[in-house]
Amino acid sequence: MAHNPVQIVLNAQDYVRKADVNPGGSIKDFYAGRNADFVDHRDNLQAQVLGLREAAQNIGAGDVFYAHVELQADAWAKSHRPIKKIFPPSQQVYVGGGKLGSMVVELTPNDIPRIAATVASAEAEVADVANKEGEIKPKPTRTRGEVGAIKSIRPYGVADRRGFSLDVASRWLADPRTGGAYYVETFVSPKSIESRSSRPLKLRGEQALARFEQRLAALNLPIEISRVADEWIHASIYVVKISPAVAGDANRARAVHAALLGLLDNEPVVKAILLPPILQASRAGGEPAAVPVLPAPEEGRSYPVVGIVDSGITGIPTVGAWSAGSIDFLDMVGQDVSHGSFIAGLVCASDVLNPDAIFGEGRCKFFDLGLHPTAAGTYEDYYPRGFIDFLEQLDAEIPAAKAHGVRIFNMSLAVTTPVQHDGYSVFANMLDEIADKHDILFVLPSGNLDGALARPAWPTESNDALAMLAGYRFQGQDGIFQPADSIRALVIGALDPRNPDGKFVPSQYTRRGPGPALGVKPDLAHVGGRFHQHSGLCSISPDGAGVQSCGTSYASPLAAKTVAAVNHAIEGGISREALSALIVHHAEIPDGLNDENLKPVVKDFVGHGMPRAAAETLLVEDHEITMVFNGVLKNAQELRFQFAWPASLVDEDGGCSGKVKLTLVYRPPIDRAFGGEFVRINLDTYLRQEVVNPKTKTASFKGRLKGDGMRRFEKELVQHGAKWWPVKVLADEFEGVGHSSQWRLVIDPLARSNCTVPEEGIPFSAILTIASPDSVTPIFNEMRQQLQNSGAQISDIRTALRPRVR
Repeated sequence: MAHNPVQIVLNAQDYVRKADVNPGGSIKDFYAGRNADFVDHRDNLQAQVLGLREAAQNIGAGDVFYAHVELQADAWAKSHRPIKKIFPPSQQVYVGGGKLGSMVVELTPNDIPRIAATVASAEAEVADVANKEGEIKPKPTRTRGEVGAIKSIRPYGVADRRGFSLDVASRWLADPRTGGAYYVETFVSPKSIESRSSRPLKLRGEQALARFEQRLAALNLPIEISRVADEWIHASIYVVKISPAVAGDANRARAVHAALLGLLDNEPVVKAILLPPILQASRAGGEPAAVPVLPAPEEGRSYPVVGIVDSGITGIPTVGAWSAGSIDFLDMVGQDVSHGSFIAGLVCASDVLNPDAIFGEGRCKFFDLGLHPTAAGTYEDYYPRGFIDFLEQLDAEIPAAKAHGVRIFNMSLAVTTPVQHDGYSVFANMLDEIADKHDILFVLPSGNLDGALARPAWPTESNDALAMLAGYRFQGQDGIFQPADSIRALVIGALDPRNPDGKFVPSQYTRRGPGPALGVKPDLAHVGGRFHQHSGLCSISPDGAGVQSCGTSYASPLAAKTVAAVNHAIEGGISREALSALIVHHAEIPDGLNDENLKPVVKDFVGHGMPRAAAETLLVEDHEITMVFNGVLKNAQELRFQFAWPASLVDEDGGCSGKVKLTLVYRPPIDRAFGGEFVRINLDTYLRQEVVNPKTKTASFKGRLKGDGMRRFEKELVQHGAKWWPVKVLADEFEGVGHSSQWRLVIDPLARSNCTVPEEGIPFSAILTIASPDSVTPIFNEMRQQLQNSGAQISDIRTALRPRVR
């Protein structure tokens, strides 16, 4: 039985040091040995640059327009980017990107001749030069390397800005729940202007934004224009609302839409025209269920509290006894509180409402943030600009919830807009800004498929499951919904209750990942009920009767209460990164889904697996030890923690054995202007073993823990190794590896082109577990003693952070 506490290294920051200098990548010749092909490519690229004059023909010589630059598949790495010769930052502004491996560059007509000449100057044949060792090697110039790295250059156009038709926009914005407003994002924002490298480039940005605002006003249309506050989001978002007075006249409204889109489509500074999402809370309903009376909270006992952002919760006494508080925002007359009440029942009493041990997490209280109006015709009264107004209200109400002990917020409201893999939605961005501002953690559902899109039931055999997925009729239409692309939140997929074999499988309705930039989403999975009236998941209706229902909306609060329980068990509090890392690190892929054949696809449904109960997350058995490292990395720093492998797991030759798992969660700066490259700083983690050169007797350290990311090209690192993704999990089993008991845990940062580690640094949490391969040999006390002897200050994570009177 587990009884040893997870250990936190209290002096982890002492192991942060100046990083060894990485010289970076050398100049790569993407056409090595193919000079004729290079010449064809160079000349074609020059023609594309000159062709940009057509896009710039209607603007002044000093006005801006934007070009989309696509890179070769093996040129995504920072060292290959064409930003020194072709697009130097002193002359051009690298304003963002779209899909992975692309750039968007701000240009003026005056820039075109210089860029075309630079491209044309790339040498047709590469000179041979002697290197330091005297070897004769080809040495391409930086210009040839940059020209070869670019696949194509084209104007940023209408198709980049807008992905919907005039008819779709007219119908969608006619729904009052949208606020009747377009969300218009521009390449230039007041914050981005300040970061430009020179006063002329800053002035150019200011003028571009001013001209856009002038032309928008000059349309003289029945529209209202406002902006999302700068403190909310780094991007510049204009809310352009069609006057409600026009909405009743379909022909007039269509004419207004056409005129407005006609300007926005061709306005150079416009990056994207977005339709607002519609927020929904499905009605909880299925077959009645016989459930016991909810138990009352124990007098004097402290409970974790989960914030429930929903449509409101029933006030019947048995449920109200578990309330830690609520806000007074909605008029509850006519309000449907079935959805929020079902969630509240799971938060405070899932164990008595459902017999399976998987629902046995400790009970939590809830704080009711009833923010979603359901009564017909009321949504627009509360939120005239749609979802953005909803998020602003959420931001305003969070301090009240925090005052009642809430740090974990479950928001099971559906936004029926799929995640885009080449970008990070403005809504996820805003939710993450709120989380950072208030130091809170959101838990979100991955979204549901409706009946028409639902998949067939998950087969028992892995090959049958793969065949089912391959034959799914609606390929590409079952992706997760926004804002589940949030990188600060934990996103939850749904599993069916145990099948007759005692196993959990993905529910027919659960939406699948990956997230943006091919990152792992959902993060976790929990039981959400079967896609049936008899769902097998029970909670309460507003009148206190038992009811069955299903949805990722209900898997999410079951995970949220575990996160809240872990947070509550750690006295003194812990960083959000450490909290997420603890949950992810101890999550387990359900039995039957861990088949090797399913590995490439199953993470898109269950992420890192089902979370363990809080008690099991914070305790380990004698045959293992888990260590937590929290810290901050600043520019040119790395964490380097050297330790000895447990002596019981080292053989006579120094070979080391054991099961190892390493999880890293960090908080990178994010900028959605860069599309699929919105995460601007990457942290990587390594576990290395000492290797002694038999001739020179010098020691170095060799990487032992390798994930799917040990690939050759940047594209493969992103697709398979979670590079640039802020959650990384590596695991392996060693059997007599190496010849030394000395190991190092290393964490180091990497910034993207034209980006630096922020002055305040990157907060991170790394969790390392070492276990005996036989799951018997005791190592906990031995390893703990070794760590203390080496100078590591380690302690029980549950009490080590307790505030102390000094």
